[in-house]
Amino acid sequence: MQQWLDSIVGPPGRDGIDGNDGQDGASAYEVAQAAGFSGSEAEWLASLEGADGQQGADGDDAYQVAVRNGFQGTEAEWLESLEGTGGGGGFAAIVNLDEYEGQIAGGTGINLIVPVAEGDPPIELTESAQVTIPSSDPNSGIAIWAKSTTSGIAIVLGLVKTSVTDPEEPVDPEEPVDPEEPVDLSGSGTVYGAPGTVFPLGIYLAGSNSSFTLSYPAGFPLKVTRQTDTLVPVQSQWATPAAGYPYSVTGGAVSPSTKLKVVGTGASATGGNLRLAKGTFLQSDPLGFDFPQTGDEATTQTPSSFRLSYKGVIPSGSIPPICSLYDYSVGRFEFGPHWDGNTMFAFCGRGTANETKIISDAGSARVLGTNQLYEVEYTDNPSGAGGTITFYIDGVQFGSPKPTPTKLRLTPVMMLEVNASASNTNDAIGNLVVEQVGLSFGQTQVGTSYEDASNGAISAADLEALVVDARGFETEQAPVTVSYTADGTQTYDIEVVVGEMAVPAGSAYKVVLEDWSTGTAVPQSEELVMTRPAAQNCRFEDATLYNSQASWTEVLPQGPVPNINGINYYCEGIRIGNYVQLQFGYDWDDTQMPNNPFGDPTTKESYMVPHKWAIYDVEGTLLGRIEQPDGEPLNTTATEPCWSGQLDGRGVAIITEDNKFYPKGTVRSGIIWRSHQPVAYEQTQIWDTVPTYDLAVPFASQTGYSVNGGDMRIFGEAQINGFANYRWMPWESSTYDGVIQAGLNTLNPYKVGSNETGQVPNAAVWLKYTPFNQQGRSPITGPGGTRDDRQMMAEPVARYARDVSSTRPHDNRSIKQIALDYLTGYVSDPYQCFEAGRLTPLFKGAPQRSITMRNHYYGAGEASTPAEKAYYIQGGRTYEWATGYNPLTVTVPYAGSSANKPIFGTNQIDDDHAHQFPHWGSLLWQTPEFAMLGAKFFDQSRLYRNAILNSDNASMFAERGAAWKFNHAAMAWKTASSNSSRLYSRKEVLDWIVFDFEAFHDLHYASTPGFMNPPASISGADTNQRVMAATQYFGPCLADGNSVYQHEFYIGYWLSALQVGEKIGFNNAVRAASPKAQAVLDWLISIHEKRITGRLNGGMLVNAGAENYLCPIWTNAQITAAGGNVANLPHSFAAVATAQGANAAPTWDTFKSGSNVYDKDGQAMDQLLAGPSLLLDMGRNSQAVIDAEAVARGYLQEKIDSETARGTGVTGGAGSAWFKYLQTTNNAPYQPE
Repeated sequence: MQQWLDSIVGPPGRDGIDGNDGQDGASAYEVAQAAGFSGSEAEWLASLEGADGQQGADGDDAYQVAVRNGFQGTEAEWLESLEGTGGGGGFAAIVNLDEYEGQIAGGTGINLIVPVAEGDPPIELTESAQVTIPSSDPNSGIAIWAKSTTSGIAIVLGLVKTSVTDPEEPVDPEEPVDPEEPVDLSGSGTVYGAPGTVFPLGIYLAGSNSSFTLSYPAGFPLKVTRQTDTLVPVQSQWATPAAGYPYSVTGGAVSPSTKLKVVGTGASATGGNLRLAKGTFLQSDPLGFDFPQTGDEATTQTPSSFRLSYKGVIPSGSIPPICSLYDYSVGRFEFGPHWDGNTMFAFCGRGTANETKIISDAGSARVLGTNQLYEVEYTDNPSGAGGTITFYIDGVQFGSPKPTPTKLRLTPVMMLEVNASASNTNDAIGNLVVEQVGLSFGQTQVGTSYEDASNGAISAADLEALVVDARGFETEQAPVTVSYTADGTQTYDIEVVVGEMAVPAGSAYKVVLEDWSTGTAVPQSEELVMTRPAAQNCRFEDATLYNSQASWTEVLPQGPVPNINGINYYCEGIRIGNYVQLQFGYDWDDTQMPNNPFGDPTTKESYMVPHKWAIYDVEGTLLGRIEQPDGEPLNTTATEPCWSGQLDGRGVAIITEDNKFYPKGTVRSGIIWRSHQPVAYEQTQIWDTVPTYDLAVPFASQTGYSVNGGDMRIFGEAQINGFANYRWMPWESSTYDGVIQAGLNTLNPYKVGSNETGQVPNAAVWLKYTPFNQQGRSPITGPGGTRDDRQMMAEPVARYARDVSSTRPHDNRSIKQIALDYLTGYVSDPYQCFEAGRLTPLFKGAPQRSITMRNHYYGAGEASTPAEKAYYIQGGRTYEWATGYNPLTVTVPYAGSSANKPIFGTNQIDDDHAHQFPHWGSLLWQTPEFAMLGAKFFDQSRLYRNAILNSDNASMFAERGAAWKFNHAAMAWKTASSNSSRLYSRKEVLDWIVFDFEAFHDLHYASTPGFMNPPASISGADTNQRVMAATQYFGPCLADGNSVYQHEFYIGYWLSALQVGEKIGFNNAVRAASPKAQAVLDWLISIHEKRITGRLNGGMLVNAGAENYLCPIWTNAQITAAGGNVANLPHSFAAVATAQGANAAPTWDTFKSGSNVYDKDGQAMDQLLAGPSLLLDMGRNSQAVIDAEAVARGYLQEKIDSETARGTGVTGGAGSAWFKYLQTTNNAPYQPE
């Protein structure tokens, strides 16, 4: 039946046509009129109101209602039951609340309840979170509470009595998260530690002077760490049989690779021992001593005790130096038999004037011609001058100890010699028989013990030293709360969990390495569960960053890391609320490099196998995968490490879709993965904390030759103009034809640089962060690196800091996006080395650590350092290690494991080009990860030379390498953390720079002659004295064998660094740390003022020297003509120009070379014109500086006008003749209104 009914139903009909609107009907009043009502409308309305009704009966009162509903008691009792707990005084409303910051422990202030009207609060939130109550769950509600933690005041908001929400969607590792997704950066008030370990609470009190009390449950193993220095005796010996030299060392006082060799041809055998003829001696490799350095020349590098020993036969009547340590003019320790009776002698000295010869008492124990053990020991007097010298023969003290007024100084370069002194054999003898030689000393080691903590009063130092001694636990324990109170008012709670860290679903929990060597994924069995704390409650020490950056936890894997072919595959992480950052890294294991990262990598395979990383949450949900953008594994075998293909006429790679370049990673390269985009600081805070600069020239640095650099893995050995200009670089991997088209389509109104010449050098590089991408930063920084980061802040970073909302004119891409990816890309540079399996800074805890760099661009490096303390960069001049180009091939085994696999992908950083400062990212975004990258680049500069001004060369204040290092120190200080394992502390940074500046103070500044006591005559060849004499008139100077001069852009780097230091507070910290350091720092600024004002106020016509960036001061001919008398030489720039006569510069911006006129160096002139404004920003407001700024601004406007007049065309347009090299940081500081 139903089927039949359905069958008779026809198809739906079409909608009918809409009808016309009907007419409005009559109103109620009109209807009443039609019915006969004759009054007005108001009267009609009144007629509708009925008469009042009768009054109703009274209802029950509230008490009666309560009784009816069950209340029992009198009315008075009922009224009393309505009264609530008495409230305190009310809070006044808060008007115009802009910001609320947590308080440090012991800080003063009050906590407020903030009234908020309906709707969004009328304030700008820097962090936010929202909770949605599901309409499907009637039992849902919200809870909100606050508690004090070590991170500050934590506000917790969440759902109650509801089901768990769904986990977040997996995150694309390339584009981690929607920028609008909320990030919780609240930090954590929970500390975790594994059973069976000792772990710190990580309390940091920011130097608080408050009084503290401690409270924790009885029986919980809370301890205070106690550390004491102890002396542990160490010794090394060389046995010297007749055969088998060079001799190997035993014992642990010196490096196990330290050999003892025979120098000369007069070695023979006697009784199984070695016999030395006159003129033949034994000499060790440099011993690499690492005794504590101080800023005092009278005490530095003094051991607490030190003993030399010699066993053998000294022929009768001979008085040779049987053992000698000698660093000429620095230190000496030497001994042997003395000619006057049965005595021994010893030299103990430092420098050239403080060398003492000590003579022992006479005694019959000395019997020359027999085999005896002779020893001498220095023992320091820690509380006064000098020490004592004690002699021993056959293990028995020989005579009484003798005082020495001079403290012994032992340096890393010293070599042990037998039968010679400083390789001088004048006092050597023949027939000296040697059985063995050795040395021993007390090595300082830090001993750690733990003392029970007590409830009640506790010092700030002990509070910061609190640890949990969980060695007595074998299993996870219930959480306990440890509390401390500051000044009796502010209590901070720390939840302590002995057990594994809890990680919620949706958050990164573990990492799995996939080996793709076979072409398919082979997951490694060592899954990296990232829940082992390495450091907790970490905070920046800087007051501003302390308040704005939430505390973070540094995490490591729970178990061993994967290892493939001698390379460890590492991961370290940062957790801040629900923000997780993972840094993947690679380095050799102990079988390949026992002292990693030190040791010679010549024969080591440095490239990882093809691989991918997978990140999972605790429930096994894939959150991200790290691979090449095209889906290929990292280090795929589908491409070679070095590109090859067709080059254009300039040697630029013609990149095509079918032949692209993708970089491969080597050991010490890294990769960053994030759960979210980092949260950026607001523009106002950035202006307060980061140096920013005017952007008066919209067409700066756009030409093909404004920026240069190169990557030998892509094309030839020479630098290419236009390479890695961030203004034109593609965002993602492109092609030769693609970048040409992009230039044609540019949105930049100024077209100079958009032509093929300016575009194509960028075809193989891109800005977007992808694994191992270096954003065009030249791997070989020795020849100069990439100009965009050859300043105190990389160009896109400086642009972003100035205006966080800016876009790149070329394509309107957000500068914020470019800056973030540029900073992230620093992790790709292979300097992220691991020591003892960690990414800790190399000089952490040991600012004067005796480690050095080998095989850098300028040479082999410090040869005296043992291989076990040398960081090999395996670089050098390209002709020394490259054997061919396109594709690049290198010398094997020195530069690569095979010809097409350069060990570190050609990367090398040296002192003069250590201009990599990713630290800035941690002042722009709320994460410490950029500061951690910066610490590694700081290390590279210090490995080359661990000093700024402290050098025999008095003019380091005019060298660029020292300027970069000063800025590194400033950034390390600004981003320091006392309880991070991956950052330096402020104390470590200040100890280092104060030592350096104080040494310079004593050696060159306050010495005679010195900068405060300059010489009146410089007729000799001492370049230091020439610099001292000239600096008093001209500011920072250099000198060589031909002249005294200024290298203008080197000096410009220095002034820029000093201004950065002033802006971020570093300079004031140095001043407060040491009067000597303060004197040096203020003098540095004053000599820059002398140069800037002298040049701009009448001294701009000095003609350039051999290069357009050199400013000559005094030539050798002038010095000779003046008889070396400084008074007879020019004392001002104007006088220098006058002395040049017809050879003076035609105009301020040009110079003459013969009959030709050229422009002066653009970078140097940009720095010079910015100089007065930088000085004013540092508080140097003399009339001379004010006048100089007016002159500089006039020159600048002159150039802006002339360049603007050129128009916007590709050829000859604005920016083609001047401002070709203008960088953001070489402008006047920006002053927000």
